[in-house]
Amino acid sequence: MANDRLIQLLNSKAILNIETVDATSVVFASIKKLLKQFESKIKGDGVIDSRIRITFTDRGTFEAELKIADEVIIFIMHTNAFVFDPSHPIMKSGYIGVNASNATCGMISIYNFQSDSLKYDRKNDIGILIARMFVNKESHFFVEGRKQLGILYNDYSTMVSTTENLLSFIETCVIYCLDIDVAVPPIDAMKQISVFEAMAYNLQSTLTANTRLGFKFQNQVNESPDA
Repeated sequence: MANDRLIQLLNSKAILNIETVDATSVVFASIKKLLKQFESKIKGDGVIDSRIRITFTDRGTFEAELKIADEVIIFIMHTNAFVFDPSHPIMKSGYIGVNASNATCGMISIYNFQSDSLKYDRKNDIGILIARMFVNKESHFFVEGRKQLGILYNDYSTMVSTTENLLSFIETCVIYCLDIDVAVPPIDAMKQISVFEAMAYNLQSTLTANTRLGFKFQNQVNESPDA
Protein backbone atom coordinates (compact mmCIF):
# COMPACT_ATOMS: atom_id res chain seq x y z
CA MET A 1 0.00 0.00 0.00
CA ALA A 2 1.05 3.58 -0.64
CA ASN A 3 0.81 4.40 3.05
CA ASP A 4 3.17 1.55 3.92
CA ARG A 5 5.70 2.82 1.38
CA LEU A 6 5.41 6.31 2.84
CA ILE A 7 6.09 5.06 6.36
CA GLN A 8 9.01 2.97 5.08
CA LEU A 9 10.62 6.00 3.40
CA LEU A 10 10.14 8.16 6.48
CA ASN A 11 11.74 5.50 8.68
CA SER A 12 14.64 4.91 6.30
CA LYS A 13 15.62 7.68 3.89
CA ALA A 14 14.27 10.60 5.88
CA ILE A 15 15.98 9.47 9.08
CA LEU A 16 19.19 8.68 7.20
CA ASN A 17 19.22 12.19 5.71
CA ILE A 18 18.69 13.75 9.13
CA GLU A 19 21.47 11.68 10.70
CA THR A 20 23.81 12.53 7.82
CA VAL A 21 23.21 16.28 8.03
CA ASP A 22 23.57 16.14 11.82
CA ALA A 23 26.92 14.35 11.50
CA THR A 24 28.08 16.88 8.90
CA SER A 25 27.06 19.73 11.21
CA VAL A 26 29.24 18.28 13.97
CA VAL A 27 32.18 17.99 11.57
CA PHE A 28 31.65 21.54 10.32
CA ALA A 29 31.56 22.87 13.89
CA SER A 30 34.89 21.08 14.48
CA ILE A 31 36.34 22.65 11.33
CA LYS A 32 35.36 26.12 12.54
CA LYS A 33 36.94 25.47 15.93
CA LEU A 34 40.13 24.23 14.27
CA LEU A 35 40.23 27.24 11.91
CA LYS A 36 40.18 29.50 14.96
CA GLN A 37 42.96 27.45 16.58
CA PHE A 38 44.90 27.53 13.31
CA GLU A 39 44.71 31.33 13.29
CA SER A 40 45.97 31.52 16.89
CA LYS A 41 48.74 29.01 16.30
CA ILE A 42 50.16 30.77 13.23
CA LYS A 43 50.07 34.11 15.03
CA GLY A 44 51.54 32.60 18.18
CA ASP A 45 54.43 30.95 16.35
CA GLY A 46 55.74 34.43 15.57
CA VAL A 47 57.42 33.27 12.38
CA ILE A 48 55.53 35.45 9.92
CA ASP A 49 56.06 39.03 8.87
CA SER A 50 53.83 41.42 10.81
CA ARG A 51 52.43 42.71 7.50
CA ILE A 52 50.90 39.32 6.77
CA ARG A 53 47.40 39.15 8.16
CA ILE A 54 45.56 36.02 9.20
CA THR A 55 41.98 36.25 10.41
CA PHE A 56 39.28 33.68 11.09
CA THR A 57 35.66 34.80 10.82
CA ASP A 58 32.67 32.71 11.86
CA ARG A 59 30.09 33.72 9.25
CA GLY A 60 27.20 31.84 10.85
CA THR A 61 25.97 28.28 11.19
CA PHE A 62 26.90 27.23 7.67
CA GLU A 63 29.87 29.41 6.69
CA ALA A 64 33.39 30.09 7.90
CA GLU A 65 36.15 32.25 6.47
CA LEU A 66 39.91 32.25 6.81
CA LYS A 67 41.89 35.21 5.47
CA ILE A 68 45.60 34.53 5.18
CA ALA A 69 48.03 36.72 3.25
CA ASP A 70 46.37 37.43 -0.13
CA GLU A 71 43.93 34.53 0.11
CA VAL A 72 40.40 34.19 1.41
CA ILE A 73 39.26 30.61 1.95
CA ILE A 74 35.55 30.12 2.56
CA PHE A 75 34.06 26.89 3.92
CA ILE A 76 30.35 26.36 3.23
CA MET A 77 28.25 23.54 4.62
CA HIS A 78 25.28 22.55 2.49
CA THR A 79 22.07 21.85 4.37
CA ASN A 80 21.01 18.82 2.34
CA ALA A 81 22.16 15.22 2.17
CA PHE A 82 23.31 13.90 -1.22
CA VAL A 83 23.61 10.52 -2.90
CA PHE A 84 26.24 9.78 -5.55
CA ASP A 85 25.41 8.77 -9.06
CA PRO A 86 25.91 5.00 -9.56
CA SER A 87 28.73 5.78 -12.02
CA HIS A 88 30.74 7.74 -9.44
CA PRO A 89 34.02 5.95 -8.54
CA ILE A 90 33.22 6.04 -4.82
CA MET A 91 30.27 3.73 -5.47
CA LYS A 92 32.79 0.95 -6.16
CA SER A 93 34.08 1.20 -2.61
CA GLY A 94 33.72 -1.91 -0.50
CA TYR A 95 32.74 0.40 2.34
CA ILE A 96 29.58 1.30 0.44
CA GLY A 97 29.13 -2.25 -0.80
CA VAL A 98 28.85 -3.47 2.79
CA ASN A 99 26.36 -0.73 3.72
CA ALA A 100 24.61 1.24 0.98
CA SER A 101 23.63 3.98 3.44
CA ASN A 102 27.28 5.05 3.52
CA ALA A 103 26.73 6.53 0.07
CA THR A 104 24.51 9.24 1.56
CA CYS A 105 26.65 12.24 2.46
CA GLY A 106 26.58 15.80 3.62
CA MET A 107 28.80 18.21 1.70
CA ILE A 108 31.20 20.97 2.71
CA SER A 109 32.51 23.09 -0.17
CA ILE A 110 35.74 25.09 0.02
CA TYR A 111 36.21 28.15 -2.17
CA ASN A 112 39.28 30.32 -2.74
CA PHE A 113 39.14 34.06 -3.46
CA GLN A 114 41.81 36.71 -3.79
CA SER A 115 41.47 39.01 -0.77
CA ASP A 116 41.65 42.13 -2.94
CA SER A 117 38.65 40.89 -4.92
CA LEU A 118 36.55 41.33 -1.78
CA LYS A 119 38.43 44.34 -0.45
CA TYR A 120 37.90 46.37 -3.62
CA ASP A 121 34.49 44.91 -4.45
CA ARG A 122 35.63 43.49 -7.80
CA LYS A 123 32.33 41.88 -8.67
CA ASN A 124 33.64 40.28 -11.86
CA ASP A 125 36.24 38.22 -9.98
CA ILE A 126 35.29 34.65 -9.15
CA GLY A 127 35.80 32.32 -6.24
CA ILE A 128 37.05 28.92 -7.27
CA LEU A 129 35.90 25.61 -5.81
CA ILE A 130 39.10 23.88 -4.67
CA ALA A 131 37.62 20.94 -2.79
CA ARG A 132 34.45 19.23 -1.63
CA MET A 133 34.36 17.21 1.56
CA PHE A 134 31.69 14.52 1.82
CA VAL A 135 30.67 13.30 5.28
CA ASN A 136 28.41 10.36 6.11
CA LYS A 137 26.40 9.53 9.22
CA GLU A 138 29.36 7.61 10.67
CA SER A 139 31.52 10.77 10.36
CA HIS A 140 33.69 9.13 7.73
CA PHE A 141 34.69 11.49 4.96
CA PHE A 142 36.50 11.74 1.67
CA VAL A 143 37.49 14.69 -0.48
CA GLU A 144 37.25 15.55 -4.15
CA GLY A 145 39.73 18.23 -5.02
CA ARG A 146 42.79 19.42 -6.85
CA LYS A 147 46.20 17.78 -6.59
CA GLN A 148 46.99 16.76 -3.01
CA LEU A 149 43.46 17.62 -1.90
CA GLY A 150 42.10 14.84 -4.08
CA ILE A 151 44.80 12.33 -3.15
CA LEU A 152 45.36 12.49 0.59
CA TYR A 153 41.76 12.11 1.74
CA ASN A 154 40.13 9.58 -0.55
CA ASP A 155 40.15 6.42 1.59
CA TYR A 156 36.51 6.62 2.55
CA SER A 157 36.50 3.47 4.68
CA THR A 158 39.27 4.61 7.05
CA MET A 159 39.16 8.42 6.87
CA VAL A 160 37.35 9.44 10.05
CA SER A 161 36.82 13.09 11.00
CA THR A 162 39.25 13.17 13.90
CA THR A 163 40.90 16.41 15.00
CA GLU A 164 44.15 15.26 13.43
CA ASN A 165 42.57 14.47 10.05
CA LEU A 166 40.51 17.66 9.92
CA LEU A 167 43.47 19.85 10.87
CA SER A 168 45.56 18.14 8.20
CA PHE A 169 42.83 18.88 5.65
CA ILE A 170 42.67 22.56 6.66
CA GLU A 171 46.44 22.92 6.40
CA THR A 172 46.42 21.25 2.98
CA CYS A 173 43.74 23.68 1.76
CA VAL A 174 45.78 26.66 2.96
CA ILE A 175 49.03 25.36 1.44
CA TYR A 176 47.31 24.70 -1.87
CA CYS A 177 45.89 28.23 -2.04
CA LEU A 178 49.15 29.91 -1.03
CA ASP A 179 51.32 27.84 -3.34
CA ILE A 180 49.78 28.94 -6.64
CA ASP A 181 50.54 32.31 -8.20
CA VAL A 182 48.16 34.67 -9.93
CA ALA A 183 48.79 34.61 -13.67
CA VAL A 184 48.93 37.82 -15.70
CA PRO A 185 45.88 37.84 -18.03
CA PRO A 186 46.43 38.37 -21.76
CA ILE A 187 46.05 42.04 -22.61
CA ASP A 188 43.26 41.31 -25.09
CA ALA A 189 41.31 39.60 -22.32
CA MET A 190 41.27 42.65 -20.09
CA LYS A 191 37.91 44.30 -19.79
CA GLN A 192 37.35 47.66 -21.42
CA ILE A 193 36.47 50.42 -18.97
CA SER A 194 33.81 52.93 -19.90
CA VAL A 195 33.99 56.63 -19.12
CA PHE A 196 30.98 56.16 -16.82
CA GLU A 197 32.82 53.48 -14.84
CA ALA A 198 35.94 55.60 -14.64
CA MET A 199 33.98 58.60 -13.36
CA ALA A 200 31.44 56.88 -11.12
CA TYR A 201 33.33 54.01 -9.50
CA ASN A 202 36.54 53.03 -7.84
CA LEU A 203 38.54 51.68 -10.77
CA GLN A 204 39.71 48.74 -8.66
CA SER A 205 36.15 47.40 -8.74
CA THR A 206 36.16 47.28 -12.56
CA LEU A 207 39.36 45.27 -12.90
CA THR A 208 39.21 41.50 -13.05
CA ALA A 209 41.98 39.39 -11.58
CA ASN A 210 42.86 36.40 -13.67
CA THR A 211 42.37 33.47 -11.34
CA ARG A 212 45.12 30.86 -11.25
CA LEU A 213 42.98 27.94 -10.21
CA GLY A 214 40.29 27.35 -12.82
CA PHE A 215 39.01 24.19 -11.15
CA LYS A 216 35.86 22.39 -12.22
CA PHE A 217 34.64 19.03 -10.94
CA GLN A 218 32.50 18.23 -13.96
CA ASN A 219 32.68 18.91 -17.67
CA GLN A 220 36.33 19.91 -17.37
CA VAL A 221 37.84 20.60 -20.77
CA ASN A 222 41.40 21.31 -21.87
CA GLU A 223 42.63 21.33 -18.30
CA SER A 224 46.32 21.74 -17.83
CA PRO A 225 47.79 18.99 -15.61
CA ASP A 226 49.75 21.68 -13.77
CA ALA A 227 46.71 23.88 -13.09
